Amino acid sequence: MQSAAIRKWLLALTLLAVILWTIVHFYNLSVQKTGSVTRIILEPQGEFAYRKTNLSAAKPPTTAANADAQPTSRQRVEEWLALHHRSAASLLAVFHVLDDTNYLKEAATNFPNDPRIELAVLARNVFPEDRRKWLDLFKASSPSNSLADYLSAQTYFQNGQSEAAVKDLVAATGKPDFDNYTMEAKLDAEELGLFLGESALDAAKAGTASFAGDTLPELATLRQLASQMTDLQKQELNVGDNNSAENLAQMGTILGNQLNSGASGNYTISQLAGMDIEEKMLEQLDPNTSYDFLDGETPAQRLREIKQQHAMLGQLLGGYNSIRPSLTDAEIVNYQERVNIYGEVAAMRWLVQQHGNPPAGH
Repeated sequence: MQSAAIRKWLLALTLLAVILWTIVHFYNLSVQKTGSVTRIILEPQGEFAYRKTNLSAAKPPTTAANADAQPTSRQRVEEWLALHHRSAASLLAVFHVLDDTNYLKEAATNFPNDPRIELAVLARNVFPEDRRKWLDLFKASSPSNSLADYLSAQTYFQNGQSEAAVKDLVAATGKPDFDNYTMEAKLDAEELGLFLGESALDAAKAGTASFAGDTLPELATLRQLASQMTDLQKQELNVGDNNSAENLAQMGTILGNQLNSGASGNYTISQLAGMDIEEKMLEQLDPNTSYDFLDGETPAQRLREIKQQHAMLGQLLGGYNSIRPSLTDAEIVNYQERVNIYGEVAAMRWLVQQHGNPPAGH
C-alpha cells in the first residue's frame, strides 16, 4: 500500500506540473507579446488554491499622442458587456479574465437563479456567510445536477450535520447529471480575449485560467467530502454497522465515477480526483467480498483496475511532459482547440501520437 501511495502522489505531482507549465507557458508568452499581462499563481493552501494577480509593470505608458487612439482594456470590457447586454455569461467571462470579484457580485445580484453564477459564487466562496443560501439556490436551479447536492453535503459535514449530509448524498446518487459548466466558461473567456485583441494563443490561456480558477477549488471541496465520508464510514464500521459503511462506499464510488467519466472525465485532473476518491472509499471494505454495486467484483479487483488506469494516465502524462518544452505556438493553439472539442485526455493523446510516441493502450 505504501508503494501505491507513493506512486499516486508522484502522479499527482506530475499532473500538477503539467497544469502549472501550461498556465505559466501561456502567461510567459503573454509577457513577451502583449502590453497587458495577467499572471496565474497557484498556491499550496489546503490541497489546491488559486488566485490571479493583474500586473501593470509591463504595460507601456500612455502618452498624449496615443491616449485617445488606444482605449484601455477596461473600456473594451465595458463595450463587450454592452454588446452582450451585461448578461450572466458575459459578466462571468469578465470576472474570469480580470479576476475582479465586482463583476461576479454584479452577476450574483442580477442573476441569482443562474446555476453558472451560483456555482462560481460557491467555488470562489464569495459570500461565506451566506453559503447555505447559495447552496440552496444552486440545488433549486439545477434539480437534476448532482454536483449541487455534493457541495451541499460537504458543507453539512463541515458544520457537523451528518444526517443532512447523508440525505444530500442519497439525493445525489439518484440524479443523472454532473455539470460544472467549465467548458461554457472556458469558451466565453476565450471569446472575450479575442474581442480584447489578444492572439489566439493568449485567448486560449484566458480559457485555461478560467478552467483552473473554478475547477481546482471545486475538486478540493469534493476531495474534502470524500474524506468526510470516509470518517463516517469508519465510525459505522466501528459500531458494527456494515450496511451503512457499504452504502457510503457505494455513494463514494458513484461520485468517483462521475468525476472519472463523461464530460468531467475529459480532464486528467478530474480523472485523478475520481480515482483517488473511489480508492479511498473502497479501502475501508473487505477486499475479497463481492459487492453488487461493483457489478459482482471485489474491492481488490476494482482497486487493481484503478491502479492500471493510474499507470496508463501516468504514461500519457509522461509522454506529454517529454514533448511540451518543444511545442510551437501553433501546436499549442491546435492542442487547445482539440481540448475544447474532444477533451484534454483525447487531445493530449493526439499530441503525443503526432510526435511519434503512442501512449499505452493505443
